[in-house]
Amino acid sequence: MNVKKIARGDQPVRRVDHEPRPQWAASAGRAYVGAVAVLAGYVVVAVTIGAGFERDLVAAAEREGVAVNALASSTQAEITQDHPVYALLTGLLLFVSPVLLALAARQIRTGVPGRLAQLAWWSALATLVVWWTYVALGLGLFADPENLPPLVRDFDVLTVPLVSALSLLALVSMVFAAEALRDHGVVRRAARATTIVGILLGVVSVVALVATGFEDPVAPIVIVPGGLILGIALLRAQRPARTGQMNGA
Repeated sequence: MNVKKIARGDQPVRRVDHEPRPQWAASAGRAYVGAVAVLAGYVVVAVTIGAGFERDLVAAAEREGVAVNALASSTQAEITQDHPVYALLTGLLLFVSPVLLALAARQIRTGVPGRLAQLAWWSALATLVVWWTYVALGLGLFADPENLPPLVRDFDVLTVPLVSALSLLALVSMVFAAEALRDHGVVRRAARATTIVGILLGVVSVVALVATGFEDPVAPIVIVPGGLILGIALLRAQRPARTGQMNGA
């Protein structure tokens, strides 16, 4: 501080510790909220444009006497090709979600580096790999129903384990990210709430999965509550750190 500033009575300024830096906090917050918005968009599309698709799936499952997710891959391929716009649109939406989750984890690893943030990042990458694998298999249903590619012909068997795995991995990544933030004193309350909600939803989802005999998978929608809590908190925390005055010249 120079002599002129001292003469004016200006005081030195310091930043409050543990405030998130605007750049990475804003990016992570937008990514989490964006992932939630994409999943919400998927649900909206499913109940509007996809109403006929879902209706045909249920009717076919009743004819074959199986659960919807256990419907023969060839039958699912025929129904998919009867509703190409819906299948392509939902495939695109599902392709975007894991990218946003990985972006959020990457930004958090940048802002609050450490073991927990690293685990959040690797969990997000694992989520992306499994999620994209599932989406790719789903798009493979556009092939000849009587001559589906390898693995695509097992889409009926793979759906429940793959969807459950990607949902739980995404939840784990979010919990690690929340704990990394809390460990560094960033949005502590929201981070703790995200962890508690994530663990509770994870346990309930796994119990339900087992109780139903693995008939229905753990849906990605399980990350929505935590994604909203953490995303909104990070967006609110993106403001520049508050400043305080130090006593004395």
